[in-house]
Amino acid sequence: MKKGIQQLLNRFGYRISRVSASREDPFTAMQRILTGIKEPIIFDVGAHHGHVSRHFRKLFPTSTVYSFEPFQDSFEQLKTNTASDPGIKVLNFGLGDRNGPQSFNSNSSSATNSLLPTDELGSLTWGSGLLETQTIVQADFKTLDSVLEAMQIPRIDILKLDVQGAEPLVMAGALSACRTGTIGLVYAEIIIQPTYKEQKRFDESLAAFYGNGFDLYNIYNMSFTADGRLRQVDATFTRQV
Repeated sequence: MKKGIQQLLNRFGYRISRVSASREDPFTAMQRILTGIKEPIIFDVGAHHGHVSRHFRKLFPTSTVYSFEPFQDSFEQLKTNTASDPGIKVLNFGLGDRNGPQSFNSNSSSATNSLLPTDELGSLTWGSGLLETQTIVQADFKTLDSVLEAMQIPRIDILKLDVQGAEPLVMAGALSACRTGTIGLVYAEIIIQPTYKEQKRFDESLAAFYGNGFDLYNIYNMSFTADGRLRQVDATFTRQV
């Protein structure tokens, strides 16, 4: 049965890495995968208020975390929350598929702000009071490739993506980094049920990583709608071997 499933996935260009049967959380898994890397470089893209950035610093005390947040109010909170840690570098722009200002949707919950407009069915997926767009602002965005070049950053050991449906856009702006193997591991949120307009299907989101040289390592934090539909997962991808 397992062999048949793997053969079917291979027909579509997908491979799944074997993982431990233990129920380790994604951060413990990342710690283990990065064993031996003395000073990890971590990109927290969609850092919001910095909670994940601070968690990364606790797990990897010798790391440098670059925290990207384009929405001004969230960025100010990010600065406040991380001001005491010199290992966290905060940047007031987002990552995407091109450089320059872009329209950015500010929603009822700032955690749901996105480059993508809200889908009318989003409230059915998540409930009310989260995704309703309050205003559209102009925010600065850059490609990951341009950031690496401008800041002379040699590698990314962990690329964490939580950009509300725009994860494939970030990968589209990282083609050079993917081609040269500059990114070691990606930890990304993938939304499955209707939430944003122009949101990719689950298979298309996976293809954004597979097509750029990554294999699915494991899936975590599955979230379901009230009627039991899978609506979101977090996924770890490692370099293809």
